[in-house]
Amino acid sequence: MDHHPLPVGTVTSRDLKPNKFLRFTVDDGTGCISCILWLNQLTSPYFYRRSPPDVRLIASMATRFETEIKLGVVARVRGKISSYRGDMQITVTDVVIERDPNVEVLHWLECMMLARKVYNAVTAPGK
Repeated sequence: MDHHPLPVGTVTSRDLKPNKFLRFTVDDGTGCISCILWLNQLTSPYFYRRSPPDVRLIASMATRFETEIKLGVVARVRGKISSYRGDMQITVTDVVIERDPNVEVLHWLECMMLARKVYNAVTAPGK
């Protein structure tokens, strides 16, 4: 799958394995989404083909995200949908910690507008 979701919600769990990964859960009001943030960029063979400055930048960003993701914060998470042991998860590429408490309500309103304008749109036959 190659989808890039952008859920907004409250971080409800956090499990850190230093220098390996941070697994956390975001509750967006419809359910809980498991997220994985990899922290092993400097030791993983997956990154050997990338340029060292790029790998250091990615590792630095992941470390910053790891320190910002705390229980109870409202976060906007971007990443790739993946599956692990039969469960869906987001492999995180970007995290924004939201400071405005109204951001969740705004996100819900944007989702409702999208649903009405795009998903519920009725097209005439033949179009």
